[in-house]
Amino acid sequence: MTYSTLVDIMSQAHTRNMAQGITGILCYGSGQFLQALEGERAAVTALYHRIAGDRRHDDCQLISVDEIASRAFPEWTMKVVNWEDGDMARRRALLQADTGSDMFTPGTMTATQASAFLVHLAELERELSGD
Repeated sequence: MTYSTLVDIMSQAHTRNMAQGITGILCYGSGQFLQALEGERAAVTALYHRIAGDRRHDDCQLISVDEIASRAFPEWTMKVVNWEDGDMARRRALLQADTGSDMFTPGTMTATQASAFLVHLAELERELSGD
């Protein structure tokens, strides 16, 4: 899947996510994805099952389901970050600090590592975009 294909999919999902009150972030790189979804439990569960059942996806793994006091990505119906584009030095430093590795390999991350990395990545993206 190319980054432009992913952006097209996310554009289509924008309206649905907004209507369902779902927010989140998705990081894509080297054919791998790491995504956080936030919202009402039933809406997020339904979306996850739709994603996992999509024939374009393979080997979906649910890392964690947690109740949250407040959203970490409230301004984004789904922020898409291409791991291989942008400020790689700072992204790798975040990844190294959160996971102990500078290689984007979501399947090896614990739930705590994945969550911390996505929160820190979002902070960096906000800083870089001036939000």
